[in-house]
Amino acid sequence: MSTPYKSLSYPRLFLAAMMEPAIRFLALFAPLLRRDRDGVEMVLRGWGLMPFSKCKMGRSLRFVGPPSRYRMGPCVSLYGNTYMNANGPDGFIEIGEHSHVDQFCVLYGQGGIKIGAHCAIASGVIIYSQTNADTRQDGTPVAQQSTVYAQVSIEDGCWLGAGVRIVPGVTIGEGCHVGAGAVVTENLPPFSVAVGVPAKVIKQRPG
Repeated sequence: MSTPYKSLSYPRLFLAAMMEPAIRFLALFAPLLRRDRDGVEMVLRGWGLMPFSKCKMGRSLRFVGPPSRYRMGPCVSLYGNTYMNANGPDGFIEIGEHSHVDQFCVLYGQGGIKIGAHCAIASGVIIYSQTNADTRQDGTPVAQQSTVYAQVSIEDGCWLGAGVRIVPGVTIGEGCHVGAGAVVTENLPPFSVAVGVPAKVIKQRPG
């Protein structure tokens, strides 16, 4: 059975913005119920943005581009302070069920980003699906050349360590672990462990 993805919408973004003062006020009482204040905020904010999906949303999430281009499965957690951009000719950002994106990540989804189910994206990860490129190689400044778009796919069950960078067009196979600070420039086969700059596979995981 396919994952029942839900999309953001302008009314939901507006509602969540209007609810924000109330969310923060109600969360002040969380310690009285022996609950974590940030956690309560995330649950309430998630209900405002993605009702009945059990998603959790932290503070300072920036969604750039049409809301319908953001699709999420159930129980997705976005921990906050993250910039996401789904503009571009084929832009979209899709996150599968039970995946989480930690704080201070950047998802450049102008060429499309697909994150599978049960993925763990650590703090400070940057994923590029668009980039400037020296395609002419005639001395023309890169800033004056066309932008290149290519979808990034991160398959189910992957773990990206803190500060990982992924360039456009890369597919990270199911169950991969990528070490902190690695720069992924090529496809990784399923159940690989990769580290370094550029990232190299150092072993295979059971799978």
